[in-house]
Amino acid sequence: MSKPVVDYSLYLVTDSGLNHPSRTLLQSIEDSIQGGVTLVQLREKELDTAAFTELARKVHEVTRKYNVPLLINDNINVALAIDAEGVHVGQDDISCVEARKLIGPHKILGISTGTPEEAKKALADGADYIGIGTCFMTQTKSPKRTLGPIGVRTILETVPADSDLKTVVIGGIKHDNTRRVVSHSAGDNGRIVDGVAVVTGIVSAVDAKVASEQLLKEYRAGKEAAKKHLERQSSSETATTSQAFLAGLPQLLTTLREKSPLTHHISNFVVMNDTANATLALGGSPIMAPCAAEAADLSKVVSSVVLNIGTLTESFVECMLEAGKHANAQSKPVVFDPVGAGATTLREDTTRRILNAVHVDIIKGNAGEISTIAKIVGCNSETIAMRGVDSIGNGFSDPRTVVKALARREKCVVAMTGKIDYVSDGFRIVAIENGHAYQGRITGSGCMVASSIASFAAISPNDHLAAAVAGVLALNLAGEHAGARDDVRGPGTFRAAFIDEMANLEPEQLASEARISFD
Repeated sequence: MSKPVVDYSLYLVTDSGLNHPSRTLLQSIEDSIQGGVTLVQLREKELDTAAFTELARKVHEVTRKYNVPLLINDNINVALAIDAEGVHVGQDDISCVEARKLIGPHKILGISTGTPEEAKKALADGADYIGIGTCFMTQTKSPKRTLGPIGVRTILETVPADSDLKTVVIGGIKHDNTRRVVSHSAGDNGRIVDGVAVVTGIVSAVDAKVASEQLLKEYRAGKEAAKKHLERQSSSETATTSQAFLAGLPQLLTTLREKSPLTHHISNFVVMNDTANATLALGGSPIMAPCAAEAADLSKVVSSVVLNIGTLTESFVECMLEAGKHANAQSKPVVFDPVGAGATTLREDTTRRILNAVHVDIIKGNAGEISTIAKIVGCNSETIAMRGVDSIGNGFSDPRTVVKALARREKCVVAMTGKIDYVSDGFRIVAIENGHAYQGRITGSGCMVASSIASFAAISPNDHLAAAVAGVLALNLAGEHAGARDDVRGPGTFRAAFIDEMANLEPEQLASEARISFD
């Protein structure tokens, strides 16, 4: 007798209390298997052993019909009585070692883990797989803390690349967050989660078959994205020359003005007017809409989204989470501006919350803000202090390495502003030396950069690095042009001239006047 070969891709965990009233639990399980569920765990905390055993026999008849393994949650006696394919235990249940003694070497054994230490112990104790969670808040449990994709990746990185231990992520997994969780699970050791475990996303769905089909599709898309990232990470090829890259920037501004893409801004009250005007001056179209109730509708008509935490209220944050979620679902680029992220605990926690809930395509921040995000996601770097929304000091001693490493870890583009601006997609990095000192002496110049980047990202879906470089460069050139005007006498007159020069910028100037280096 050999241990069953298991596909962990879509792992159903049952809960009779949450099962949709239109069908029985057995119907729900059969429908979900027809939709693509590859593994079933029967979890019935309220049943006594006799009732649990009777239900398990009926469920096993269904799973055997489709050759899908059945695991029993926490009750080894039930698992042995019906000859289930395995068991799953929690940290407060029987130990892995004792469970293995009881079920023997040929049954599947899984255990819940919520820390790197628990994952390491599960590996040492002979588990076949670990359930990593809780990822997000869920109806079935009330965790003291949630891991989010960042925490899942941290645990996954403790599992050796050559280990046979399989991994699934559990807790609040839905069709609209599966892809991000899976794609962002790829860590520095090359591991990707082997599956997603789902409860309410399937059992509470009106149609369990359709829900399962959607979840499996999102899991596979996330895994494919993670594989592509890892493949690119292992490649040393650089496909683009600096000359070719630079030559393509003018067309981006031309296209921006031709298409005038609509960008949804959830921004701060201090600079909302300026960011709207900057978007218009460049050729884009802004909508300033900080209400969560209209985020779903707007996601269908906008071309990009800016999440700016400068005005930090709960209603603004809820709107950012909704707008980000729906933008992800519509494949619209999201630009995140973590204003003052390192200044207070609330801002740091909000930054973590957004990064866990939303796939961010481009992060724009100063050195202090980038330092805070690097700490949040487990990317080692120097700590840069913040004073309010401003970064203090001379920045990183090696900014190229920091920006590139963060972009690679978060699988996005990172644009760090400063005396020299650095933009990277984790593989290529561009340093931009254009700009004017007055940009740092008016409120909102950094927020305008985020808006500019979002406008360019809307018309450059296949190269967010080029979009971010164009967005930063366009404003820096406008700053230089404004600062050189005879009518500019200081920051006040510069502010108006700055927006004028965004509108006056000629596309070819993005190439002819750029002072950039490309690695």
